[in-house]
Amino acid sequence: MDGKKVALVTGANKGIGFEISRQLGKHGFTVVLAARDEKKVAAAAARLRGEGLDAHGVVLDVTNPSSAEAAARWVDKRYGRLDVLVNNAGVGFEFATGTKPSQLKMETLKATYDTNFFGVFAVIQHMLPLLRKSASPRIINQSSTLGSLGTSSDPQSPTYGVNLLAYNSSKTALNGLTLAFAKELAAEKVSVNSVCPGWVKTDLGSDAAPRTVEQGAAIAVKLATMDDPPTGKYLDDRGEIRW
Repeated sequence: MDGKKVALVTGANKGIGFEISRQLGKHGFTVVLAARDEKKVAAAAARLRGEGLDAHGVVLDVTNPSSAEAAARWVDKRYGRLDVLVNNAGVGFEFATGTKPSQLKMETLKATYDTNFFGVFAVIQHMLPLLRKSASPRIINQSSTLGSLGTSSDPQSPTYGVNLLAYNSSKTALNGLTLAFAKELAAEKVSVNSVCPGWVKTDLGSDAAPRTVEQGAAIAVKLATMDDPPTGKYLDDRGEIRW
């Protein structure tokens, strides 16, 4: 293959994931859009190719480890390495209902963690051998300020009242995963960070959100493209977030 960097973005058929893919394509990346629906991800990749970008779709259901393994084999066969992994796929079932922690159903809690935490873990494990073949490997985990214990416990925080047990704690767990991998892989110069896109107009964020997908994608794209990225950080557009 040519010398272009390769990025894989999960949950990339729409929303922030699609916009991250678009912006990385404009930066000259070969972009692999990953999502669980074959038709939707193929259509999304075709849209970006229609814009002149080097984009391709692959089926990847993050809740199915064998699907992550198959996607990794596909990337390996086609490109032989991976430079950037953006774990963007996420769910937030409580946003529509505002479910109180005491009323949360166990199956909702488990389903949230299946995507937001266990899914990220599985994808990283299967993609890591490919990332290790890159000269500047990066893992970017899409977290949220709602996962910050420092912010969530601060009565002065504007998000203090957003008390969504499954979603918030899954992002807190994701931040812990970010730190664990960052520490393990520091000697190998693998950059691993959590980012917060802010409250963005998406299916998850709703039309009430103040930020565009372009704004939401910016921090992930910055970490994917900067010359000397940090590692083990929790970041948004304004800088570091309290863990």
